[in-house]
Amino acid sequence: TDISVMIAGMAGDGVLFTGNVLAKILKRQGWEISTYRDFPSNIRGEPTNYTIRASLEKIYGRGDDIDVFMAFDCDAIFKHAKSMAEGGILLCDGEDIVAPSPSESRARTYHRFPLRKLAIGNFGKEIFKNMIALGALCYILDLDFHIIEQIISEAFLKRKGKEVVRKNIQAIHLGCEQAKELILPEERHSLKRREDYDRLLLSGDEAIAFGALAAGCRFFAAYPICPATEIWQWLAVYFPQFNGLVVQTEDELAALNMALGASYAGARAMTSTSGPGGSLMMEGFGLAGMAEIPIVVAHVQRVGPSTGMPTKTEQADLNQWIYGSHGDFPRIVLSPGTVEECFEFTIKAFNLAEKYQCPVILLTEQDYGHNFRSANKFDLSKVKIERGKLLSQEELININDFKRYKFTPDGVSPRALPGMKNGLHMVESNEHNERGYRDEDPENRVRMMQKRMKKLKNASKDLIAPKIWGKRDAEIGIIGFGSTFGPIQEAITQLEKNGIRAKYLQMRTLWPFPSKKVEEFIATCKETFVVENNFSGQMSLLLKSQVRMSFDARNILNYSSQAFRPQEISTQIQKAL
Repeated sequence: TDISVMIAGMAGDGVLFTGNVLAKILKRQGWEISTYRDFPSNIRGEPTNYTIRASLEKIYGRGDDIDVFMAFDCDAIFKHAKSMAEGGILLCDGEDIVAPSPSESRARTYHRFPLRKLAIGNFGKEIFKNMIALGALCYILDLDFHIIEQIISEAFLKRKGKEVVRKNIQAIHLGCEQAKELILPEERHSLKRREDYDRLLLSGDEAIAFGALAAGCRFFAAYPICPATEIWQWLAVYFPQFNGLVVQTEDELAALNMALGASYAGARAMTSTSGPGGSLMMEGFGLAGMAEIPIVVAHVQRVGPSTGMPTKTEQADLNQWIYGSHGDFPRIVLSPGTVEECFEFTIKAFNLAEKYQCPVILLTEQDYGHNFRSANKFDLSKVKIERGKLLSQEELININDFKRYKFTPDGVSPRALPGMKNGLHMVESNEHNERGYRDEDPENRVRMMQKRMKKLKNASKDLIAPKIWGKRDAEIGIIGFGSTFGPIQEAITQLEKNGIRAKYLQMRTLWPFPSKKVEEFIATCKETFVVENNFSGQMSLLLKSQVRMSFDARNILNYSSQAFRPQEISTQIQKAL
């Protein structure tokens, strides 16, 4: 009911394409899918691997073991063989390689599978090795060849033509026939087939882009940066169909400033970035706070500092967006934990940005940005667009003394768009009075600061509350955010099998910090663990600074550039207890 397939080789070998096709096949056979792509930041020549996990149950991340391993080169075997599950099957494109010993791998069987030799001998080109490998995997997993041929046609027919489709399908069948000769029936991992019910298979980046489109965003400016680029690549395809505009800017500061200009003009606008791009945006971030311009920023975290590791995952930019830029101003930081939440939280982000006239950050990670998950179709009938105190021309006609930054009980001032009659006002980066004109009077400064910061207090009723998973009466508590959602859920199941009952508080709004909800959770726990992908324990430090009670929290940290596996969490908790 749960299987993981790893395809490994060198960058440029076609590992990612082969994995994408296999994920689509498994999804269309009715399985829940979660992928994990581990690839270098260069284009060719370094090790890369792709794990496709399929389950009859809902899954949100990679598992602990590999059941089927297809290695395009033998070096990959010695790097990943220890991750093999008992009873697993391992295939390698190499004739002289010595099979791993039992101490090196728990795999039941090992086969030399000459992918390159078969590709060159039958098709004259090494590139067909990917489809031969796919055919072998289809035999091992007993996959539906009608679905396989359909997906290959979708991938190649329009771009490459019928002959390329024919040859690729021929290569798949060759791989299947060769596997039949090599692999015994009892070595196969035959998978059940279920109805697909027209579900989606998409990455977190794609879900954010889809959510922006559904939320009414029609202007997007960004500079290419891994792992956030896929957001605007998706939007570049679909935005024009809905009168939307995607602009590639010269740098990240220009991207945020351009999006701010579009938002000021009345469009729902957004940008995306990662790592050093977020650092460059800090000046514009402060401008959004001072000018009270609604804006959404999707920040997909990667390994830092500096250039770091652009294609690897981490959660070390939490402090950057909660405390970033100079001076105090309101900001909201949301952290989706599933692909569905990437979609839903993006819509929520636009509503919050306009309702409270402040920047809203969608903080996610490379693990969700680049990897695919299966999901039910999003219910667009539930999408609601709230534009806050944006005045219509009819409303402005009756206002003779419009004050853009009017002091109001809730801190949110009326907003008018440029060109509206009776809506003339100044917007700048200096401290200002109610009409927007520069004002350095201390009394005005105090009132303006209080007005702006009051918005956070009043926003609490609209923010996404933390969610408790697991047994509510359990006395072992786990706190996490973002892509740790999946491994924590599975770790709880593993702990329960060992007689340890645990529950999990999923942090979904990171700022303003939901102190009361967190305090209530911690008060019911004898032991509290904080799980996060960074070195310094940024969430743990945030907890201790915002919770008004004395408590001890044990950190479970992973800063290896790899996402957590469930056993990493459950094992550390068992040892601590």
